[in-house]
Amino acid sequence: MLEKFLVAIGLKQPENINIGALTKENKTVRPSTENRFSTDEQVGDVRIHNPKDEVEIKVLKSFSDIHNLGSVVKEDFIVAMDIRDISDQTDRRRIIDFVTGMAFISDAKIRSINKDGVYLILPASSSLPSSERERLQNLGLYNINV
Repeated sequence: MLEKFLVAIGLKQPENINIGALTKENKTVRPSTENRFSTDEQVGDVRIHNPKDEVEIKVLKSFSDIHNLGSVVKEDFIVAMDIRDISDQTDRRRIIDFVTGMAFISDAKIRSINKDGVYLILPASSSLPSSERERLQNLGLYNINV
């Protein structure tokens, strides 16, 4: 298996490899950023919008809900994290510490957009569009007087 891989990427010359076996495993390789849609023949990832177009809103009720946040931050979505429903200050501090570390690792920025406990996590190469800021204001998440 390793030998087939090394031959496929051009690091090794083929030696006694059955060419017929390689052609049977012919699969389509797509870039990870390409939008894929499900059809009758293939079920793939369906991305409804570009991550930089719309803010993902994640409402956390406890520290155990933090796993919902990791994947969207990792995929460079702009995320609004709402922890207003968490009354325990220790849990709030743990969540903020964890998310700050996650933002640091993914080279994102975190900032408070509502003093009651709403934070915006911005990937390094993006900014908050004015239309999204207005949408967050209408939802009561973005408060300019922070």
